[in-house]
Amino acid sequence: MATEEGSPGAARARPTERFARQHGEIVALSKTLVRELDTRRLAADPSGARRALATFAGRLRVHAAMEEEALYPRLLASSDEQVVAKARELLDELGPIYQTFFAFLAKWREAAAIQADPEGFCRETMQHLYRLKLRLERENTELYPLVEALDPGSSGERVITPRRDR
Repeated sequence: MATEEGSPGAARARPTERFARQHGEIVALSKTLVRELDTRRLAADPSGARRALATFAGRLRVHAAMEEEALYPRLLASSDEQVVAKARELLDELGPIYQTFFAFLAKWREAAAIQADPEGFCRETMQHLYRLKLRLERENTELYPLVEALDPGSSGERVITPRRDR
């Protein structure tokens, strides 16, 4: 018998559960995109790759917005200096990855651009997917464990204790 959320027997969500789940979805969508990276097929008809890229980009856009508007501001306001330092490090080192990915999208917006240079499209797609993979891995292995350690029994409602002005 299932318990209702908020009842004493209900499982409590980890503070980073939604972000980690989105990482898994992004990885799965990237694999779908990679399967479309056949230069001969792209030269003839890039529509499958365009669809896969659009789906991937849509999921990534939602994830990036959630991180930039909710997760990272809360982490940077933490009273835990280790969390603040790691959040700042990831933003400084990896934050621009989203910006460059969305610029890449604009470059390859038209099917004709992909057909004209399928090798370039494949090469750039793989470079961006690799950079994004590294970002997700660092968040999963370096950042999320810090957040979990702060509040291991949290329902996710309040992830981080804000830093008080000194």
